[in-house]
Amino acid sequence: MTTEPWDTIVVGGGPAGLSAALWLGRYQRRVLLFDAGEPRNEPAWAVHGYPGIVDPSPLELRRRLQQQALGEGAELRAGEIVRIEGGKDAFTAHTHDGERHDARRIILAYGLRDYLPDIDGIEELYGTSVFHCPDCDGPSFANTHIGVIGWERHGVRLALYLRHWTSQITLLTHGRDLEIDEADSQVVLGNGIHVVTGSITRVTGHGGNLTQVEFDDREPLRIDALFFHLGSEPRCELAEQLQCELDEEGYVVVDRGQETSVPGVHAIGDITGHPHLASIAAAEGVRAALGIHRSLLPPERELG
Repeated sequence: MTTEPWDTIVVGGGPAGLSAALWLGRYQRRVLLFDAGEPRNEPAWAVHGYPGIVDPSPLELRRRLQQQALGEGAELRAGEIVRIEGGKDAFTAHTHDGERHDARRIILAYGLRDYLPDIDGIEELYGTSVFHCPDCDGPSFANTHIGVIGWERHGVRLALYLRHWTSQITLLTHGRDLEIDEADSQVVLGNGIHVVTGSITRVTGHGGNLTQVEFDDREPLRIDALFFHLGSEPRCELAEQLQCELDEEGYVVVDRGQETSVPGVHAIGDITGHPHLASIAAAEGVRAALGIHRSLLPPERELG
């Protein structure tokens, strides 16, 4: 346990948390970041559209951000924060192995965990030709045949959104009836989206490339990429534990400085809502760092 409180403890080592640690270090703040590992985008073959870097792997982007943060004096540790007590200027964070660390501010950046379809072959192809994020990976499959697993409005919206990049969209309901009304069904038909209702038995591929979707009652379907949206959950419950306000979708509510309803606690990255992009997460980390630095400046430097 440190004898002097950290200025900030950051919980999470993705682009959001690392960007916050980097900028807090630039401001000569004492910052300690804990990374529990298993980042949400680790299976992805690349992070697309990150300014200044062309399609780095998630691990390469993290490595670069870690190097920058360390270079500015931030301290990075592998480990998990399981409980946070106290309040502004006097928080205590407890690790999974019993350590206690005091801090004046807290940044929550622990991200989300996605629900994957329980279909044979999905996990092996996830991140290379099976995806959950249309913004990240839709542009990479322009003018190809894309399948979308879904039967509710979320799945239908995903199919319609991906229609921007290709005219070949097949909506796969995986044995379920479409749970949309007649007006929405007409929108689906009007956009040329084909609907297949058979139950999916497995997906197959080679070298990370999806080749076909197999069903229990019809011939296999050859497609190039598969998207799904079955929801996600926070990787831990620290926000709820701290009694941070959540919106109706379960995302942490923050102000313009990324501060939550609990004074001194900031939240950044995917846990604050859409869009779930690495570049947005990094920007939120910088915004939180700036806000925290300013909040720690002595009051005698302020004009009356």
